[in-house]
Order: sequence, then C-alpha cells, then structure tokens
Amino acid sequence: MKTKLLSLLVVLGALTAFAAPPPGKLGPGPGPGPGGWRDGDRGDRMEAREREARLMYVVAIAEALELNEGEAIKLSEKIKVLDEKRRPLRQAMGEAMRAVKDAAEGDQTALSQIDANVAKVLDGRAQMAVLDKELFTSLSQGYPPQKRARLALVLGRLNHEMKGMKKGRFGPGR
Repeated sequence: MKTKLLSLLVVLGALTAFAAPPPGKLGPGPGPGPGGWRDGDRGDRMEAREREARLMYVVAIAEALELNEGEAIKLSEKIKVLDEKRRPLRQAMGEAMRAVKDAAEGDQTALSQIDANVAKVLDGRAQMAVLDKELFTSLSQGYPPQKRARLALVLGRLNHEMKGMKKGRFGPGR
C-alpha cells in the first residue's frame, strides 16, 4: 500500500507542478514586503495553498478508498471542479469576516455594516454545508456502504484539519 501511495503522490505532484505559475511570474520585482512576500505574491500563495490542500484531500481519500492511480486522477478532477464552486463563497465569507473583525476593533465604517456582514458569514456557512453534501454525494457515487462510510470519516477529518491550519495549527489534535 505504501508503494502505491508513493507512486500516486508522484503522479499527482507532477500534475500539480504543471498547474503552478510560470517561474517568470515570481521573478525580479519590488523587494519583499511584510512577512517576506512581494505585494503581488498573495494570489500565487493562495493558489499554491489551494493546490496543496486539494492534493492532501486526494491522497487521503485515495488511501481511504484504496483507489488506483487512474481513479485518483479522476477523483482529483472532481474535487477541482467542486472546489471552483467553493472559491467565490470562501472569498466572500473571508471578506465579510474581516469586516466583522474590523467592527470589533471599532472601525466606524465596518460598524455600520455589521449586521449585513454577519448575515453573509452565516448564509455562507449554510451554503458551504450544501456544497459539502454535494461533494460527498459526487465522490461517493458507485461505492459500497463501507467505502462511503470511510469517505465520510476522511472528509470530516480533513475538514477539521483544514480549520486547524487556517488558525495556524497544523496536524490533528494541535
């Protein structure tokens, strides 16, 4: 199983390498800003983090469902399509949450919009739950109940770990 997983990682790593931004895009330019990053690098960093998260999802699910390389590649494509649906919702929720944090710090402009921004976050969470259900339904099609149960467990674990990563904690239970 370990050899199969390693070969899967090599194949998926190669696929994500082709999706990386061209090296010239990160070439010479203004010096690093706060945190050591150039101003224009944020979008590239976000894309790289999304690719890494998607790869983590694919590897964990492929391992749990004992998929071969071909099946894992198909799984990766399904996850990518569904992730594209989630991106605008995640961005909108992030902006609304930043405005809520600004309001909590006393920003007068944000204070006037607090109710609308809280509603955006709560509505976004409800829409994310619908997308989570769509993800499970799409990925579980054609699998027996035991594999669907494994999928549900791995998706729950990954969701929990991703929340921890957003808060700066890495790995389970940290």
